[in-house]
Amino acid sequence: MSAAGEHAAAPSAQAAAPQPQHGSLARFAGLAPLLAACLWGGMYVVSRASFDAIPPITLGLLRVTIGGLTLWLILRLTARRAGQAAASTHAPGDRWRFLLLGGTLAATIITQFWGTALASAHDGALLTTITPVFVVPIAWVVLRERPGWRVVAGTGLALAGVIIVVAANVDSGSASSGSSLLGDALLLVSALCWALFTVLGAPVVRRRSALVASTYATLWCILLLLPFVPVELAQRPIGTMTPTLALAVLYLGWGATSLAWFFWYKGVERLDAAVAAVFFFAQPLVGGLLSALFLHETLSPGFWLGGLVLAGGIILASLQKPSRPGDS
Repeated sequence: MSAAGEHAAAPSAQAAAPQPQHGSLARFAGLAPLLAACLWGGMYVVSRASFDAIPPITLGLLRVTIGGLTLWLILRLTARRAGQAAASTHAPGDRWRFLLLGGTLAATIITQFWGTALASAHDGALLTTITPVFVVPIAWVVLRERPGWRVVAGTGLALAGVIIVVAANVDSGSASSGSSLLGDALLLVSALCWALFTVLGAPVVRRRSALVASTYATLWCILLLLPFVPVELAQRPIGTMTPTLALAVLYLGWGATSLAWFFWYKGVERLDAAVAAVFFFAQPLVGGLLSALFLHETLSPGFWLGGLVLAGGIILASLQKPSRPGDS
């Protein structure tokens, strides 16, 4: 092979999909989606402070703008340090894949924020974590990642733990109203959209990288959310900006978006999509622990029982061996 041929082969080798992880390394890879779930769990605490001052879609745009520009800057600095230009180039069809992922992100944010505003606290805390239930069948159909019994049982066990945690720590005396039912429906759509973002992004993540996929998907999401903001602000302007509100928005942008979305796709890069998705259930557990730590809320025995059940489900699912086509 000529020198030119050797140089041409190098980028393709670097762009190859990551090798499947086995044993202890695969379990270590689960730390990435777990960290993402922890960052999202922190939103339970942060959002209680002052998010009523910003309408939902505008808040979503601020979030993805801060997060997307941060990811883009990191991507550029990483590529420059490595002496590569490939971070800004795409294979044929990548642009449309990133546009599709950006669309699912925009739909997720719109339906999640609107649904949270309309749904009851009990339903909202539960339905925002239902994504793994959608990921398992979608990953089976789209990625041919057949869920083993550990994934199925672990997902069911973790879901049971979430229900126990939510039931033990959210008042359930309010009756359902029309707006609450609409909020529930929007939250289910949001969970489905995030499941699609997880599964449809898996091939791009494994072929390129978690950083590239999350960056360009987020940048497309900014463009798709932008037209909705003037309409929303015409009906509901932004309230008074306070230091607490500014810090909360920064947390949403840096913690719950740039870091969390990168960690989430890092887990999908290394694990089966259904296995990574089980860690999504950790959000209400983390939110409850942070509420107890920073807001001095009391945690009931049911919270700890649900936490144990939830942790058992996550551990069980994480023991599943990779089932991607061609894996041993």
